[in-house]
Amino acid sequence: MKGGLIKQQRIKQQMTQEELAFGICSVSYLSKIEHDLIKPSDEIYELLGKRLGLELSSLNDSFDSVIYDRLHSWHESIKHNDYTTMADIHQSLTESLAKNFHTELNNLFMIFEFRYAFTLGKLDDPSQKIAILQNIAETSNLEYRYYFHKILGYYYMLENEWNCSIKELKQAKKTIADLPLDDSELYYHMGYVYSRLGNFAESILYAEKALDMYQTTLNYTKVIECCMLIAINYNLLHVYEIAKEYFQKILHSANGYLTNVVRAKVYHNLGYICINNKQHEEAVDYLEAALCLKENEQTNPSNTLYLLALSHYTVKNIPRAKFYAEKGHKVAAEFEDLKYLYKHFILLHQIEGTLLQEIFIETLKEEIIPYFEKVNEIAEYQDALKLLGEIYYENKKYKLSAQYFKIAAQADFQGKEVLL
Repeated sequence: MKGGLIKQQRIKQQMTQEELAFGICSVSYLSKIEHDLIKPSDEIYELLGKRLGLELSSLNDSFDSVIYDRLHSWHESIKHNDYTTMADIHQSLTESLAKNFHTELNNLFMIFEFRYAFTLGKLDDPSQKIAILQNIAETSNLEYRYYFHKILGYYYMLENEWNCSIKELKQAKKTIADLPLDDSELYYHMGYVYSRLGNFAESILYAEKALDMYQTTLNYTKVIECCMLIAINYNLLHVYEIAKEYFQKILHSANGYLTNVVRAKVYHNLGYICINNKQHEEAVDYLEAALCLKENEQTNPSNTLYLLALSHYTVKNIPRAKFYAEKGHKVAAEFEDLKYLYKHFILLHQIEGTLLQEIFIETLKEEIIPYFEKVNEIAEYQDALKLLGEIYYENKKYKLSAQYFKIAAQADFQGKEVLL
């Protein structure tokens, strides 16, 4: 066990094997010690411990089930954003593990502390931290490797790095198959990321799996989140009737658990469904209700303002369309929401009939289209390409027009104005 402890402390202190072994033993000999393949003399243990600032002979490296249970309670409090509890448990675990150097307990502490740090927004140099945790994963037990892949997948999800996220989450799913546990949070995260990648069937599959588990544990907040995700997927698949059933179920069955933020999302999405069903008066009612809730909660209403402008524009109510588009453009700038800043910019030019202006064409081609491609907003990327194709067609530039329509046709994501 001491070999694993030596490796753990070396990695924590960001020390290379060469630095630790220098003047004490060879690097290959140290590697064997760290993997508990050999038992060196007490003198070498003492020298290695001294360099690490540890008194190895007096350390407690036994497994402590109380600390183990406390670690999992800590992770639960982090999952639920219980900031007071997570801070208290972090302090007590730090004190306990200052005296207990059991390798796997300390490894779990490090991976949970990674989630703790990014949950609080206090993660410094994430790439270096991830490299350290990856190094530990190479020789750690199955439980650590599961949490490593799951938590790293969640981190990438929060960073909008969807492909990196699903890679780690899939590895976590593969690992959990050999563990005596099931994890609804893992399946929800997989459902969410698959939706952002445009894989709606996979998203519904995992969201429903998570939903079944959350219903069993009577976790109604998470039940609502799963229903929202499933409904949004059906919206993105243009299966509006099923989507509407889910949204109305959320409003009627989970009314006591709905926050204003969630209620605003439901109204927004119901407004989107009404627009697609050409029920514009009903759409405006839902969207204005969503807008009111968002403004009261001081959350970003740019997407709802866009749908309001679009709905009015569709029925030729140009003054109201222009009012909401101008307001949405201003609000998007205040919230630094580049996606909807560009969408309102395009809609305003449509309303004004200025799509053929050179300055608009240049902005669309050189700024807006590359941005939507870069951030993987494929629906918006598609629409912008088609719009540019139409503009070139109007200008009798038929080859350029065909080129942009061809690029647009290669995108396979069909989602539109739905809030995830």
